[in-house]
Amino acid sequence: MTLGNGRFTAYFTRLMGVPSTLLSRMRHAAWMWAIIWLGARLTAQNAYVQLIHTVADVVGVNFPVILDSIDVYISADGGSTWTLAVPDFKFRQATPFALLPANNNQLKAGIAPGNSTGSGDIQLQYSLPSLAPDSYYVAAIAGTIDFSIPQVDVNIYYFSPARNATTGSGANDVDLLLFHGSPDAGPVSYYWAYDRTQHAYVRDGYLSYRGYSTGYTTLPFDNTLVLGDSADANIILPQGFYYPDRSDPFWGGQSAGVIFVSGYVNTPDPAKQLGVHIALPNGTVEPLFPEDVARLQIVHNAADPALAQVDIHLGIFPNPDPIQLDFRQARPAEFVPGAVTVPIIFSARGNTTTPLATVNLTLPPAGRNAAVFAQGVANPSNFAPNPNNISTAFGLKDFTGVKGVEAAGNFAAMAFHGATDAPTVDVEIVGVGTVSNLSYGSSSAAPVTFPSGIARIININVGSSTVASFNLSQTQAQDQVGAIIFASGFLNPANNQNGPAFGLYIVYPTGQVQPLSLASGINRGPIGEVRVSTWPTMAGSWTVAVSAGAASKLPYRLVSTTGQVLEEGAWEVPGAGSWVYTMPADAYSAGVYLLQVGESTYRLLK
Repeated sequence: MTLGNGRFTAYFTRLMGVPSTLLSRMRHAAWMWAIIWLGARLTAQNAYVQLIHTVADVVGVNFPVILDSIDVYISADGGSTWTLAVPDFKFRQATPFALLPANNNQLKAGIAPGNSTGSGDIQLQYSLPSLAPDSYYVAAIAGTIDFSIPQVDVNIYYFSPARNATTGSGANDVDLLLFHGSPDAGPVSYYWAYDRTQHAYVRDGYLSYRGYSTGYTTLPFDNTLVLGDSADANIILPQGFYYPDRSDPFWGGQSAGVIFVSGYVNTPDPAKQLGVHIALPNGTVEPLFPEDVARLQIVHNAADPALAQVDIHLGIFPNPDPIQLDFRQARPAEFVPGAVTVPIIFSARGNTTTPLATVNLTLPPAGRNAAVFAQGVANPSNFAPNPNNISTAFGLKDFTGVKGVEAAGNFAAMAFHGATDAPTVDVEIVGVGTVSNLSYGSSSAAPVTFPSGIARIININVGSSTVASFNLSQTQAQDQVGAIIFASGFLNPANNQNGPAFGLYIVYPTGQVQPLSLASGINRGPIGEVRVSTWPTMAGSWTVAVSAGAASKLPYRLVSTTGQVLEEGAWEVPGAGSWVYTMPADAYSAGVYLLQVGESTYRLLK
């Protein structure tokens, strides 16, 4: 089972004790259009139309009369004669697909107050399009009525070609069309939460008020519709809207439907509050079940060599479909149920008998974006302790406030400290700002935003000393992207089971993880341009990488922070290219040292 699978939702639904069938129904008897009789009388070809009522106002067009329903009349001759097609049509009701004459450019619809006495009560008339023979249409009545002006802004909005059944071949496939009929919700983005092909910040579509989705979507499993801000993809509604598998009685044997958003975000009337329903082809209307949703990204950053490859089991062990992650791998950002606590069981890759650890994870609060890092070591006594006495035992470190997207021209990044043997540090993004007092297992309070496409130096500072510098490249500062930059590995691998060395890495919402290269200084001398990179620490020695433009000798000097010269000499550079040199560190106590190469100075940490 993976987080991206539709069955994930069903699992958590069972976990929370919610039955797979909805607790309440809004079924009603299918409306039998009187116009079916009209269509039968006509020898011309017919089309099929389903009508959905999404006007949330208490309906009344004859100010100041307020009525509870409308009657819908149809005319096939331009309004000379009318037939009552849908009597007593109420908010959030739908008709089945019924016949209307095709190839008729004189079709009109008329709306009268409910329980009208005849066509003389019609208050609004609408010209309908000429309908293609043997085609299916959805027609939503949508808009608002303002009794204080008075003003009527109601119309009929068509979609074609509609579907009365799925086009998919799977046993549980359903075809879904979306319609937005909520006057004060504004334009929205929408996401199908599970079985996604892209990460959770990439919207599946966009809905304008009184607009349809671009077409039907065929989905194979139970799923949850998530609505979000149309301008900022980081913002989603805390509640999604869930529909069960097609095998559920919810569907009544149907396999297609129109999901429509209706009602008001702000209203004192509970019957008219924002809701999401589905109109099935037979005219049945069902509410979608509300479900808290959040976004989460999982990153494996536990540097213990014994945890290099893990299987992550959700809820049960062994899970037949565990999440498999290697060290410094990540899942794409995904949708998860909000604020649910679930057991997460870790095991070595392929081991289905002996768990390594079990950790209870409380998923992010509804509507929030979060990350969780698998951190620490299986047996802390076999590893170097944290300098700030923070536990390094294996566990999960999670935080909210993550951004997955940014505005055009910008890049955003959060900082996370994931190196068990590293002290509290300040992370300085040169020319941008500093994240201060970041201790092991903690993150920045919010993302730092700066212009994209520009290379940045990131200094790791301990107190007033820079102990390591890394380069965020132009291509890594991606436009319109939010990411997480995290410290990973051990400062001193020799004291930590020879585990992976310290470095800075970046993880994107896609799940891609990239290393940040060590920042380079530039010296100019007899051998041309020289670039020098240094690792912050090494086991008993420092490693210095040199990229030179020509052969020559490269002088160096190691000094203490007080200016005492500890070692000096010159490296033989054989020619243009990259060369690696080591400097013994055994004779020196733990601390910060300065390496002078040409005109540049670099900080070394032991």
